Amino acid sequence: MNAVHHPLSLRRKQARGSILINTAVALSLIVITLIGTEIGFMYFMKREFQKTADLAALAGAQQVRGGCSAATTAAQLNANGASGTDTGRNMPVGLSPLAPTEVQCGYWDRVTSFRTPTSTETENAVRVSFQRNSPTLLSFFLGNRTIGVTAVAALSAPLAQFSVGSKLITVGGDSTLGRLLKGIGLDLGGTSLLAYDGLAQAKITPGGLLAALGIPVAADIGVGELNTLLAGRSVALGDLLNAIVTLAGQDSLLSSNITLLQAIQAKLGLTNLMVQLGSVANGPRGLFAEITSPGGSGGGALNLGVDALDLLYTSIGVATSQHAVDAGLNLNLLSLAKVTTKVSVVEPPSIAIGGVGAKAYNAQVRSFIHVTTDAGLLGGLLAPLVKLDLPIVLDAVTATGTLVEMCTPGLQDPATGKDRARISVRSAITNVCVGQIAAADLFSKAQVCEYPTTLKSMELINVLGLLKVNSYVDLDGLETTPIPELILAGGETGTTPVNNLQLGTLVADLVAELTRVLFGGTAPTGTPTGAQLDALTDQMWNDTASLCTQNTSDCRGQRYASALNTIRQNSGQSGLLTGLLNGVTDLVSGLLNECTGLLGIGGSETGCKNMIRDGLSNTSSGATGGAVSNALSMLTGLLKPVLNAIGASVLTPLLESVLGINVGQTDVNLKSLDCKALPMLVY
Repeated sequence: MNAVHHPLSLRRKQARGSILINTAVALSLIVITLIGTEIGFMYFMKREFQKTADLAALAGAQQVRGGCSAATTAAQLNANGASGTDTGRNMPVGLSPLAPTEVQCGYWDRVTSFRTPTSTETENAVRVSFQRNSPTLLSFFLGNRTIGVTAVAALSAPLAQFSVGSKLITVGGDSTLGRLLKGIGLDLGGTSLLAYDGLAQAKITPGGLLAALGIPVAADIGVGELNTLLAGRSVALGDLLNAIVTLAGQDSLLSSNITLLQAIQAKLGLTNLMVQLGSVANGPRGLFAEITSPGGSGGGALNLGVDALDLLYTSIGVATSQHAVDAGLNLNLLSLAKVTTKVSVVEPPSIAIGGVGAKAYNAQVRSFIHVTTDAGLLGGLLAPLVKLDLPIVLDAVTATGTLVEMCTPGLQDPATGKDRARISVRSAITNVCVGQIAAADLFSKAQVCEYPTTLKSMELINVLGLLKVNSYVDLDGLETTPIPELILAGGETGTTPVNNLQLGTLVADLVAELTRVLFGGTAPTGTPTGAQLDALTDQMWNDTASLCTQNTSDCRGQRYASALNTIRQNSGQSGLLTGLLNGVTDLVSGLLNECTGLLGIGGSETGCKNMIRDGLSNTSSGATGGAVSNALSMLTGLLKPVLNAIGASVLTPLLESVLGINVGQTDVNLKSLDCKALPMLVY
């Protein structure tokens, strides 16, 4: 028979099954809850560990300027407290304290992150990295509970803004902007610039200037991106001048900007002047030199205050570079040679913004001085016999200021405690050369005195076709030694000590080298042609007419003696001869001669000229051997004083009076210095 199941028994069996299932589910939920609680606790401990590492790194970075030992001590104190019971400690209780080996000092930037600093870098960051076994709530759970954390804190970069420039000679009544522009060849006499002096007290941020020009920049831009952005943008000079005075709160200068711009354009003969805003390595200079920022962030540089007058002057320097202007120093040298001068900025000034390694440049001003005898000053008879052609390039003092140290305890002013910066100043007269330079290169290239790339040989002198020199002159630049350094606080201007770039040394070196090249070779041989002797004789006789013009024995004697003295004096200073002139005859009283006759009877002007011609046609002993024509030595000596006059009458007035530059000194202006370096977590 089949068994019959009682309904009550079946329900009891089903109930027992439900209890087991519910119990299993409940136990599973309890286990999951316990595991979740343990995992949550581990995440909580990881946050605590990370907080400990973060705060320790920040504390260490705060002290890293004082050395790694001080930074390590600060990080440990922050994590461990003064003792194991210190309630201010950040390391969770029961864990081993932060060890010195778990703290590292280094250098951090956006590109390479945390690394060992190079020889030119200083430690600016602290890394704290440690591993600990996390405490547990439920020790019966097995598994690895080791938690590792790392934090890197770096100091925000201290920043400075500074400029360098040649020491300017102050003249009563000059405005500051007027002196600055005069130093780059823009003498805007007649244009009132005094109103711009008020800009010297105004500060403008690069970020604000870019915004005013309609150039958006992200706040977190990297310094490399910022340099590339600025170097790739050019704006009209007029727009830039207006933005500067507006941001400086000097709207009244907007009308003055129109007058200033018109004066500059009239001086250059150009319109549509543009200004490149930035610079990159090995590229053309812009308004701002290549910005440097430890850590690679450009945000700090965008918010640093820059002197408004500096911005305005530098903008003009950038816009007018490579455009020559007449220096207003065109003159005759000793009534023998004509001099024309032109001046141009070939490398504009640039303002430095950045940290250690930032560089500021003054304007590289080039003067082109052309000395020539082809302007008819020698007279129609003498001009074909003598040719002097000296194209001289002189680059006035170029100065580079480099920020080598800033914001360190050792630089603080002992009296006031103010932070200071140390700036080295390298100045030099980089180019002095004479020779052929293509007109297209003359004011467009920074280096033109490079033989034979841009500097070529040419005929510098030709006297009677006998003394001919086809050559060039390239002097080594004069550089300050040793390189001076200035220690300045923000807002201070310093001047380098008088250095060895003495103008007299430069002039003497140039004249000596020209003399060597033109007259120091082997003594030229050969004799002048009859036509050359006739022309030279006629010119010399005509030049004595200022003494008297009567056709008398006495007058002719005075004129002959004067011509004879000229021959002897010029020949003596030519450097071509040794000993006395041969064949040059004095008039002896009581003896018959064809110039004055005998006892005032006889003689003629033709006879006087014949005697002069005979003296010029003779030869004398050359300084380097051989025989040298008296006519050649006389004409060569005539040109020698021209070389000396180049220094006294051209180079010295050009640098000191026209440009207003003191060659021997350089000014450095530390416009602002921000040493408030704050620690920040970067990893």
